[in-house]
Amino acid sequence: MNDTNLPRITVVTPSFNQAQFLEATILGVLGQQYPNLEYIVMDGGSKDGSVEIIRRYESQIAYWVSERDGGQSAAINTAFARATGDILCWINSDDFFLPGALLKIGRLFAEQGKESMLVYGSCLFFQDQGRAAKVVRPEQHDRARLALTGYIIQPSAFWTRRLWELTGPLDQSLSYAFDWDWFNRAAALGTFIRSPEIFSAYRFHEAHKSGNGSEPRRDEIFSVARRHAAAEQIAAYQFTMKHWETLRRRDALAARLGKWRVPGAPLLARLTEPKLWFSKVSKNNLRVCRAMLGDA
Repeated sequence: MNDTNLPRITVVTPSFNQAQFLEATILGVLGQQYPNLEYIVMDGGSKDGSVEIIRRYESQIAYWVSERDGGQSAAINTAFARATGDILCWINSDDFFLPGALLKIGRLFAEQGKESMLVYGSCLFFQDQGRAAKVVRPEQHDRARLALTGYIIQPSAFWTRRLWELTGPLDQSLSYAFDWDWFNRAAALGTFIRSPEIFSAYRFHEAHKSGNGSEPRRDEIFSVARRHAAAEQIAAYQFTMKHWETLRRRDALAARLGKWRVPGAPLLARLTEPKLWFSKVSKNNLRVCRAMLGDA
């Protein structure tokens, strides 16, 4: 394939007071050396040196702004409203693309040629200032499953402009799960393809938004589940929310018993909580809901 004919990719980076990570994100985009790139940086009026970092690279950035906005989803919507790319994506200012990611995406979309399409791949999860890291490989696409759990990892997801136009913008009333909500809406309108490639790295750190949402985050995830999930799945979310502290105690006990190598530790821990033992909620749905609602 002639790489001079690759589709135009618009990458958006929303950021607010993330100077410690922002430069790595910017370099991760520009360092792709993708031949048909449009890069937009939307800073929410940071006062931590972020603007100085952006200015170092402004000759390679199609558009940037630093001003108060309506939040992350609003900034992304504003950026996509002015984007000219055939392929759209965003990468948060504490994550980054792995080498060659955009070239692989550009070639894949050029080969597939579908008008309304989303491609998602794997992601490297890692702890900032730590040694823990793992590659998370999402499952094959299934609309019913997507309504239950957000298995599409946002920084490793890319879609056509047409799919964005058909689906509409991100829901700006959401703070934590607007990407999952959008993927669910888009799934009804386009073709979703899983790629075996690892496209991005996802950083966990002390100020990580998804990891620090706690109860407001769980409430929002539940609200999105109610929009898209089946009745049994919604029941699982309701049960999980109602018995959240009980589930946490049971998990903690199971972990302690497992550490002591007690046979049947998970079952023994469950028996200490009759409400869980007699639950009619699907075990699989309950497990997935706990994973989604947990402060990962």
